[in-house]
Amino acid sequence: MSILAYVQYGLGKAFSPIRGHDSKAITKTPAFKDIPQPNMTLEAPECGPSGSKLLDHHTCLAKDGKGDFPELRWSAPGLGDVKEYVLICEDLDLPIPGLVMHHGIFYGIPPSTTSATNADVQHNGKDAKDYVTTAGWKYIPNMMGSPYLGPAPPLGHGSHRYVFYIVALKEPLDPEQPEKLNRQTLAEAMTGKVIGWGQWIGTWERPWPR
Repeated sequence: MSILAYVQYGLGKAFSPIRGHDSKAITKTPAFKDIPQPNMTLEAPECGPSGSKLLDHHTCLAKDGKGDFPELRWSAPGLGDVKEYVLICEDLDLPIPGLVMHHGIFYGIPPSTTSATNADVQHNGKDAKDYVTTAGWKYIPNMMGSPYLGPAPPLGHGSHRYVFYIVALKEPLDPEQPEKLNRQTLAEAMTGKVIGWGQWIGTWERPWPR
């Protein structure tokens, strides 16, 4: 093992107590004040029940170094008519106090849709600034500028929780300037529109380099 790996492990271990930013989760924003608890089911058939470990091909260990989006399936809420779904993945255990990073945010998902696959969340291959996936969903780029980025926690920092949320809206978001939308403004735009949500948690810890 390289000296660099030992240094990374030491730093990750030193910052291991910094995690658990649950109070900063998107479901703690005012958009969810009327429905503080999940009322929808969200499942990841390939991985298992919520709390299961993500598979290596979902992570930075994938051949492309980015990771596949895990297949997800959900049920509609029993409250009101859904006009649009929003799908979010965020890491609650970053080694930075109070910071939550989104790995993928997709919106404009039709109400008839009840599943998501890796193929659905890929960029449509057109203009790089055209933030639309192959499924026709819109997305907010993550820190790498891509639609989705798999888990890549620091070596030595321990297991991270990657929380996937499905959010049902009673009105479409339809932002005037989608290119300026971010996690915060998305939460603001969802306020007063949320009629249901569910979550599935996948965990993963970076292994020792081989």
